[in-house]
Amino acid sequence: MTLLDEDQQSVGSNEEQVAPDVETRRRDSHDGNHSTAFVTQDSDLSSSENSSSAKDSLTTEAMLALMSESEKVAIAAAKTEPMVIPSDKSLAGKHSILKMGLDETIAALGSDTEKTRTVAFLVPLTGDGSQWGRAMLNAAQLALFEYFDPDTTLLIKDTSGTPSGAARAAGEAIDEGARLLIGPLFSESVLAAAPVARQHGVPIISFSNDRSVAGDGVYVFGFTPHQQVRRIVSYAAASGLRHMAALVPYDDYGYAIARAFNEGLDAAGLPPGHIEYFELKATNATDVVRRIAALYKQSGSATGERLDCVLIAAGGRTLRSLATRFPYFDIETSGVRLLGTELWQHESILGEPSLKGGWFAAPPPGTWASFEEIYRANFNSIPPRGAVLAYDAVSLAGVLANKGMIGSFNSEESDWFTSMEGFIGIQGLFRFNKTGVAERELAIYQVSEDSIDVIDSPKLSVMGGGM
Repeated sequence: MTLLDEDQQSVGSNEEQVAPDVETRRRDSHDGNHSTAFVTQDSDLSSSENSSSAKDSLTTEAMLALMSESEKVAIAAAKTEPMVIPSDKSLAGKHSILKMGLDETIAALGSDTEKTRTVAFLVPLTGDGSQWGRAMLNAAQLALFEYFDPDTTLLIKDTSGTPSGAARAAGEAIDEGARLLIGPLFSESVLAAAPVARQHGVPIISFSNDRSVAGDGVYVFGFTPHQQVRRIVSYAAASGLRHMAALVPYDDYGYAIARAFNEGLDAAGLPPGHIEYFELKATNATDVVRRIAALYKQSGSATGERLDCVLIAAGGRTLRSLATRFPYFDIETSGVRLLGTELWQHESILGEPSLKGGWFAAPPPGTWASFEEIYRANFNSIPPRGAVLAYDAVSLAGVLANKGMIGSFNSEESDWFTSMEGFIGIQGLFRFNKTGVAERELAIYQVSEDSIDVIDSPKLSVMGGGM
């Protein structure tokens, strides 16, 4: 983890910071029920054919299941007692530091909580989202051994995947001396934990990608769909594409995508785009693509200028289900560019002819390959992309603790996070803006027959003026 000082600034273009969008909690379109969702990750989850431990891998469908209350799975089993992991610099840099397993590692390192600084890590280790919580805890441990000094303790708290569990975990952590909270995972859990933390002047670095929960000591660290959509729309417009449409899920994530989509078009001087909504898992894919096909044909006959690109805000099987229907309705993707978000960033989309030539915005590769190698060596599984959030957040906490910047944060000191020039994490540069949202420099990728390649790298720049 590198902190950027003023003498490390470099000149680069910054994307415009825009107005807040809607919360990104999933909505079931049939009954109106809400459930929280770590919405930017559904297509990068490890598939069973790519993992040496299929039962522990996170599939695309597993992530989609997390997005709907009726499909969430409660995974049993972690210790319910608080886990305390003191740091030990003698283990730093070793690829085999955790081969003994989590419980044995904790026992080997001891449980000394008499440290001068304590950082708490709040994730679901049981209940909803526990697969994600376990993967993120794995990544957190890797960062712990590299960045924490012997006087800093990482206190692990299980949120049980519920708002009440998150509030309880936050209170317990603060009572046990935590002066910084990392987590929780879901936006509703963040909302529940925030009042507890604010009461004691303790900041939260949350894994949510919901910008509406940021502010007043809460920092949103997730990959926001808003930034991804603005980046890909801006790039498409700069490449000469003028007539755009979007396929988005019928939920709050989709509404956030739709708003960012039209904001991006407006910023590029283009008219609002046509938006179609699809059901969870694209059960209405045929009808949705049929309407896009009608728009495609109408746009050509009425104006002489056909629809030239379509944003599909989906990943995994849902993405393939939608994209494969384009040629069936005589929409040639050789003439209509398909655009996407970070949900596309998974090798499972390779080999799908309709997606060949598609562009999407996502964090740059950075040192992901090295991180993945070390993670696999220690945990015998492929990390989901979201695991880097845990690694970077814990790394950041370690660096700040080592600099003596972890303590009680009152209102006069609360802007120290946002006053920093930025940080370089696993997947590139980020910094917190004045609203408490992590701004990130994103790359543009292109899908080919057998690879996914960066075609427009982010410019390393200080993002103080917004993205």
